[in-house]
Amino acid sequence: MERAIGRWAIEHSNFRPRQSTKVALFFYKRWGMNLIGRPNFISSSSWFDGADFSKITLTEGCTISRETRFLTHDWSKYNIGLAIGDGKVSVKSIVRPIHVGEYSFIGAGSLLMPGTTIGRGCVIGAGSVVRGNIPDFSLVIGNPAQIICDTRDYYKKGEPLSD
Repeated sequence: MERAIGRWAIEHSNFRPRQSTKVALFFYKRWGMNLIGRPNFISSSSWFDGADFSKITLTEGCTISRETRFLTHDWSKYNIGLAIGDGKVSVKSIVRPIHVGEYSFIGAGSLLMPGTTIGRGCVIGAGSVVRGNIPDFSLVIGNPAQIICDTRDYYKKGEPLSD
């Protein structure tokens, strides 16, 4: 019941970005999310996998754009076990952590898969599907996400990503 109320409060607190982030942080911390420092912004439309909030770590200055999804669990092996007729189905769910590094930016509509670690100062482009380890200062886009340049170079260039 508390999670339903919390989710409602987060979704309906989008009247001011700073206020909605405060509301979200209150509930996410209460539910066990690891917060190291204070994230810059968390969109009220972001979705964090409720399987285990303790597997998600957000750090100082990170920004989570609208409609991003954090998926910490994978039920596919369970379903495959059922499909092949494995009577035991020994693997039920795989749960792996997600870590977002300091001052990283997660673009709108991105999906972070189980076991993803994003380094410091990274930019994840809108709509990217990210899996694995992303080194510090990487600019990542696509499905599957690929590193296209160093964010320090991108910052110095001062031009939009559309090139």
